Amino acid sequence: MEKFSFLRFLPVLLLLFFLPASLIASGFVPFTFRLPLLLLSFCVTVVYSIYRGFTLGELGIRVDNLGLSLRVNIVLTLLFSALFALLFYLKLIPGPFYPAMTVFFPFYLLLSSPMQEFLFRSFLFAEMRAAGVRNGWALVLFSALSFSFIHIIYGDWLTLALTFCIGLLWALIYYYIPNLVGVSVFHGVVGIFGVLAGVARNL
Repeated sequence: MEKFSFLRFLPVLLLLFFLPASLIASGFVPFTFRLPLLLLSFCVTVVYSIYRGFTLGELGIRVDNLGLSLRVNIVLTLLFSALFALLFYLKLIPGPFYPAMTVFFPFYLLLSSPMQEFLFRSFLFAEMRAAGVRNGWALVLFSALSFSFIHIIYGDWLTLALTFCIGLLWALIYYYIPNLVGVSVFHGVVGIFGVLAGVARNL
C-alpha cells in the first residue's frame, strides 16, 4: 500500500474531524446538525477507506479476536457501570436523566457509538499507520485527543477531560485488541449509563 507522509495525513484529520466540530463550536453550523455531520463524516470516511485500500482487518473488522475483545470490553463495561452506580449512591452525580429512550438509546447504541469507534479507532489507526506512525503511545494519544476534541461542541471542559480519559482507555484497548465490535459495545453501554447517570446531558 502507498505510504502517506505524516504531513499528508494531517489535512485528513483536520477536514474529517476537527473542521466539523469547530464549525459547530463557533456557531457557524447549528448544534442540532451534530448528528447529520457525524453521519456525513462516517460516510465520507468509509468511502475514503475504500479508496485508500484499507482491508477489513486493518479497520478492526475481524472475527479472530472477537471473543477476546468482547470479554475484555464487557468486563470493563460492568466495572464502569458499577462506578456510575456508586457515584449515584454517594450523590456525587446528578442522577437519572431520561432522553427520548425509544429514539435516542437505540440510535446511540446501534449507530452513533459504532460510527464514532470506526472514525476514531478503526479508520484513524489505519490512516496513522499508513502515514508512518508506528509508536503505540502516539497512536493512542492522537486517537484520544481527536475523540475528545469533537466534544468541544458542548462547551464544557469537564466533558473534554472525561472524553479524553475514556478515549485513552478505548484507544489502548483497540491498540492491543483491534476489534471494532468490542469497543463499540463498551462505548455504547457506558455512554448510555453516563446519560442515565446525569453525567452527559447534552448528547
